[in-house]
Amino acid sequence: IGRGGFKTAHPGWLTLASNIPMTGLGSVPHQKVVVKRPFIKVYPPNGPSAGTYKIGRYAMADELSKQYKEASVLYWANLLLDLTYAFINHCVAASSNPPPFEIPRLRFIHAGLALSFLPGQVVIAKPGAKACSMRAAFLLEELIPGGQDTFVKFIHNTDCNPLLD
Repeated sequence: IGRGGFKTAHPGWLTLASNIPMTGLGSVPHQKVVVKRPFIKVYPPNGPSAGTYKIGRYAMADELSKQYKEASVLYWANLLLDLTYAFINHCVAASSNPPPFEIPRLRFIHAGLALSFLPGQVVIAKPGAKACSMRAAFLLEELIPGGQDTFVKFIHNTDCNPLLD
């Protein structure tokens, strides 16, 4: 699918074998998802030149930490947004008049953390770290049907100003 400033994005699909949720990510067998993974820009020995770099990967412990933090932020952001709309709905229902404007309905992408293991093999993530069989950590996000035609991104990772145009 592409790469941004610090993550690669690849097409994928998700099928859960047990504990299948009623809605959201994993509720549909063979659900199309975007598989994201952080990367490090590895420049040639003579230094960066005109954006030329190779994609390097973090040590397993660092990658897992970064992916876990992002998945946690998405989880808590979803909960806070749900509480916000519950409060708005309560206020609108308690009011004798409807609001003089339409209340926008935003949502965060459904996402989850997926871990890849090497069966029967042990990997040492970085020197001095404990050995484990984990190979990679991926952030899975729902694939938005229709792409850019139906999706509006209001805030971008590299700029906290709203993208209203």
